[in-house]
Amino acid sequence: MKNWLAPIVALFFISVLPAFAETTGNDVLERCQTALHLYDNNTATGGEHMDAGWCSGWVGGTLELSMLHNEWTGFVKEKPTILHFCVPGSGVPVIQGIRVVVKYLKEHPEQLHQDGMGLTVAALKDAFPCKESGRK
Repeated sequence: MKNWLAPIVALFFISVLPAFAETTGNDVLERCQTALHLYDNNTATGGEHMDAGWCSGWVGGTLELSMLHNEWTGFVKEKPTILHFCVPGSGVPVIQGIRVVVKYLKEHPEQLHQDGMGLTVAALKDAFPCKESGRK
């Protein structure tokens, strides 16, 4: 009876290993381009829906965390940090954030091997910089 359990457990761990791999700019660009294709054309396969959802969560989560951080800390009284960006008070639609990230990654192909979250923040910081005297 127990002979079938070991292969199933091994298969489970093998299948989730890619989820723990470092996400690079290449990964973000590929998945977010899929999200834009789905949004613009309203056609996709099942796997493309998963990539689009991943990208929406990735970019949307980054936008929300930055807004919460700025609000909770009353941040940027003196100077913004290297990882800090300031979205407008009304917020940014996730699809706009995705467009910003894709544009930045396409314009910086030499960086695509780098950390995906760092590049995502760099893209949003480039599009939504903070004023040194306070939030936008």
